Amino acid sequence: MTVWVGALLWIASAVCYFAAEAVAAAGFDGYAYATDFVSTLGDPQRSPHAAVMNAAFVVQGLAFPLGAWLVSRAAQAGRALPFLSLAVCNGIGNLLVAAVPSGTGSAWHGVGAALALIGGNVAVLAGSSVLRSALAAPAYRKVSIALGVFGLLCLLAVASELSPIGAWERGSVYAIYAWQVLTGIMVIARGR
Repeated sequence: MTVWVGALLWIASAVCYFAAEAVAAAGFDGYAYATDFVSTLGDPQRSPHAAVMNAAFVVQGLAFPLGAWLVSRAAQAGRALPFLSLAVCNGIGNLLVAAVPSGTGSAWHGVGAALALIGGNVAVLAGSSVLRSALAAPAYRKVSIALGVFGLLCLLAVASELSPIGAWERGSVYAIYAWQVLTGIMVIARGR
């Protein structure tokens, strides 16, 4: 049952994120998904719905590591530690992004974004190994690795300031959410 709760947390967090992003972007005149950073939606000086976006970062900051802990209970305990550590990095990063919004000029926002995106995408890679035996789906690990690698390559494009920066950043963010939804659905389906 606790494994299901973790799966549902991941799915709910992804739904919350995409709904919050849509609300915040719709209320931000001139905002463009392709060219603007996600964090700009959480900047209270620029975004009318910054609180909504920052709430989604907090939800992910709590749900991703907690879901990882619950879901990994279906796996061998010793193998889960690196995955759980990376999930905690993602969680801390999301909480920092929310606590120190874009536009403050603080380096902590960048540290938070790096922890969230690097930690999250590397957690996807580690999680694919930890959870593959519990989910017993041969294609699961391949899809998981593809998502994690894609997310890291997108992050590399952001670091290289490759245009369109917003699209690349979203590729890195969305890879994490896609994996957690995929894993959540598979955990629930496997439980039945």
